[in-house]
Amino acid sequence: MTHEVSKNNPLLCDIETGMCDTTEENSNTPSKSNKQSKEKSVKLIYYTDPICSSCWGVEPQLRKLKLEYGNAVEIDYRMGGLLPDWNYSSGGISGPADVASHWEEVSIHYEMPIDGDLWLENPMDSSYPSSIALKAAQLQDSEKTVLYMREIREMMFLKKKNMAKWENLTIAAKDVGLDVA
Repeated sequence: MTHEVSKNNPLLCDIETGMCDTTEENSNTPSKSNKQSKEKSVKLIYYTDPICSSCWGVEPQLRKLKLEYGNAVEIDYRMGGLLPDWNYSSGGISGPADVASHWEEVSIHYEMPIDGDLWLENPMDSSYPSSIALKAAQLQDSEKTVLYMREIREMMFLKKKNMAKWENLTIAAKDVGLDVA
């Protein structure tokens, strides 16, 4: 690979590999360093909601991003408050049955398992309890918060657990090692 060295730009980046080299002061050849920066270079602010089916659908891409770039990417999770209660309706969703069919569509679109029957059998009345629980987890441990969100979503999307109920949120918190109190 050939680099054109500019006196004004000592940083050379290979767009194919994403690796950047700096030129040495008295040389025309770049110094090779494959060390990944220990400082975070990108902060992604991610607005999500524990009951958001599309957020569950894109989770594999977020996990891949984090695996690929490690410490170079920080994901800051913010809760969106998707469903305050059923007095609020948006996007053609006005009741639990609408969510059930929507979840089935999202499952097919993202090729992620989602059981929409939760909304017919044991519907949640709000996403606020799980959002509050996740915020409490963030105050304890940011790494465990990511595990907690995953646990909440698995319990809800796969096991049809109502994650507006504190007893289910407590089980999930214990499973990932959070201080429930």
